[in-house]
Amino acid sequence: MKNIRIENATPDRIESLEKLMKLLISRFGGEFDSKRFDWGISRRLYDPLQRHGILIAIDEDKDNEVIGMIIAELRIDPFGASEGYIKQVYLMEEYRGQGIGELLVKKAIEHLRKIKVEKIKVNIKEKAREAASLYAKMHFRKVYEVLELDLSKENLGDSK
Repeated sequence: MKNIRIENATPDRIESLEKLMKLLISRFGGEFDSKRFDWGISRRLYDPLQRHGILIAIDEDKDNEVIGMIIAELRIDPFGASEGYIKQVYLMEEYRGQGIGELLVKKAIEHLRKIKVEKIKVNIKEKAREAASLYAKMHFRKVYEVLELDLSKENLGDSK
């Protein structure tokens, strides 16, 4: 592995986070929403409970360029149990397959363990199935499936 360092994201890295988020969203055919990004980043960088949940991978050999990120946050389930939730993971393409993604996930798990979550959940988009093997390797197991109905689409058809 190259000289990669994992650290907490800080407000001075917002531009790098935005770049990575745009790459992630375009990979799945989505459209970047700057207002949503600004709100989400502000909440995660400045909220005392969430601010250490954005971890970034930095390539020290490339002028400390941010080359990956993971968002791990605290949630409370309807029954009051604390859950960790891995929301986004992105690694620039040329860095994949080198163990950096696994390192990001391990650091996210360490963070969530420190804040005393009872379980950690992650949803994997159908287009990102290769990530499933990484999580399986790290002892995550499939518990349920999530189905989605996009109400923004017209002509949903008859539900009969």
